[in-house]
Parts: sequence; structure tokens; C-alpha cells
Amino acid sequence: MATVEKLQPREFKRRIVSGSFPNFLRLSDALQGMQFVQADPIRSPARAQDLMLRQRVAGYVAGELEESFQDLEAEEGYLFAYGFMTPKVWRNLRWRPKRKLRKLEREVLDAVAELGEVHPRGLIERFGRKSVKNYWGGKSQQTKRVLESLHHHGYLRVSRREKGIRVYQVPGDSSGKSEAPMERYCLLVLTTAFVFGPTTKGFLLSELRCQNHLLPCRADRLAAIESLVEAGKLAEVEVEGVTYLWIRENWLSAEVPERVRILAPFDPLVRDRERFAQTWGWTYRFEAYVPAGKRERGYYAMPVLWREDVIGWANANVVDKRLEIDFGYVGKRPRAKAFRLQAEAEVEAMAKFLGLESGAWELVF
Repeated sequence: MATVEKLQPREFKRRIVSGSFPNFLRLSDALQGMQFVQADPIRSPARAQDLMLRQRVAGYVAGELEESFQDLEAEEGYLFAYGFMTPKVWRNLRWRPKRKLRKLEREVLDAVAELGEVHPRGLIERFGRKSVKNYWGGKSQQTKRVLESLHHHGYLRVSRREKGIRVYQVPGDSSGKSEAPMERYCLLVLTTAFVFGPTTKGFLLSELRCQNHLLPCRADRLAAIESLVEAGKLAEVEVEGVTYLWIRENWLSAEVPERVRILAPFDPLVRDRERFAQTWGWTYRFEAYVPAGKRERGYYAMPVLWREDVIGWANANVVDKRLEIDFGYVGKRPRAKAFRLQAEAEVEAMAKFLGLESGAWELVF
């Protein structure tokens, strides 16, 4: 039986921060090295995937992932959330259970195969403009919803994006269809643990609930995670009575640079809200879907990391080609000159990332 490592909170915190921001020179290397990057359509001041990649890819600019996607070895799909991933992860996600395809689904699939590549608009002439209710209560083109469903169930892949709209094609093979469900589930657990670092068994089970079709019985899902621990693929570490699972060799360093980072609300460092609360002593909440009058920190308040501590949040807007950023704090604002200098350097870097001129920003501390 493996020994449970015990860490003091400060060392644990430093290891999480140290291991969360690998440095990549190229976007292609980042996608292969990170395995999965969550996507979100809100742009405030940029989409979540861009905000996360800018912290890990040298010289990354907003929109680069979408513009370069066709030339990258990458796929789109739903792991614990929708995002961009390596082909290996995508193959393990494919072929979700589905009833026999309906007539329209078969016809749309045949149309994509015939045309080679299909933008949702490209099906209007053949299938018409009929609309159906979408996930958010609005209306979407019926064939667009069919394309999304066929992609979700593994019949299509996203080949590129055109002004943010997914363009689909039929994959060249049926990889992933024959692998055993237990094997696929274990691989997806390891991918999720790789993305987040130290996290609890409960968090893994919760994040992968959309993959429960692989192992419908919760006892089997628990057994899958336990088998990874027994095999030494996941190690246990205890912090203040909480047992986390991690791929230990990825989180050995405790070296933390003296810098400020403005993080996306979905950054792997902050998405596990229970770990966040235990590690930094306060509760972070994403408030974009909270009524304006009930927001405590802002529509798209982004966590602010200073050294190894998440000390507060930032709200950012671009007005007349200038970036305006306001900081808020959980406790007292750091008074060290180094904090001010590093905060200004981070805002300057964000302005360049957004394509603004150097110095085109204002920071309110």
C-alpha cells in the first residue's frame, strides 16, 4: 500500500503555483503539453482559452488559437467542459452512447461526407432554415443543432473555425470505438488529474460526470480511480486532513517567481473551488450569470495571483482602444513596491496580448 505524503499548507500552495504555469515557446507545444484547454465564448476582455494560454505561451496574442487551429494537431470536444485537446484525449472521448441516427441526422452526416467540410450556413440551401429551441432557451438553426449533436457523439470533428463558428468534417477513422469503457475512463481520469494537479477523488468524479456513460455504476468509477492509485499512476498527498490525488512528479518544485498574474475564471489553478478555498482562505465565484445587483466582485472578475497567493481579483474592459483594469482585494493591498511594478508589467503584457499599443492602459489599484 502506497504511503500518503503529508505537506504543510504553504509548501502545498507553492507547489501548486509552481507547477501550474509551464512555459512554452510555441502554441503547438502548449496544446501537446497541456493536453486540454477549456473554452468559453465570453470575451471580457478576451476568451478564457486565450487568457489561459497567454500565461503559458511566450508572445501569445488573443485569437491565435482560433486562427491557427487548422494547422495544429488538435481537436475540440467535451471532457469536463468544452475545450481544445490533443487527438489522443479526443479519441478517448469519442463514441458516446446514442440511439439509432434519425433520418435528418443521417442526411446531414451524408452531406458533410459529400461536401468534405461544412459550415452550418452551408446546409441552408439543402435543408432549409427551420429553427429549434437551443440549450439556452433561444432559437438555433435545426441543422446546426444536428451538426453539434453528431460532433458530440463522435460522428464529426471540428476541422477549423470561421469567425468563431465551427466548421465540421467526417473523421478519417473510427479510433476509440472498441476500447474497453474502464480503460477509457481511467485515461480520462488521468487527463483530468494532469490538467488540474492535486485534486480530490470527489472533484474528479464530479468533473467527469459527463463521462458516466462509460461506467454507469458509481462504485465502478470509484474502483477505476482506486486502481490508478494502486498502480502508482496517481499518488496521495494529505494537507490539513484533506487527501488529494496527483501525478506527483509534475508538482515537485516549490519555486515561485515574484510576479503578478491575472487569471481566467476557468484557469486550472482556480477552477477547483474547494481547493481554492482551502488553499487561499476565501471563496471565489464566477458571477457572469449572477444578476448585476447581486454581484460582489464583477461580471468577469479574474483572480489576481501575487507570488504564491491569490490576493483578490481584477475587472478589465477595453474602452476607446485603452485597457482599463480595477483591482479588488480580499485583505489589504500589498504595499511592496515590487507588487506595483509587477502589476503594471502584467497589465502592459495584457494590453499587448489584446493588440493594443504599449502604454494604452490604466490600472486602478
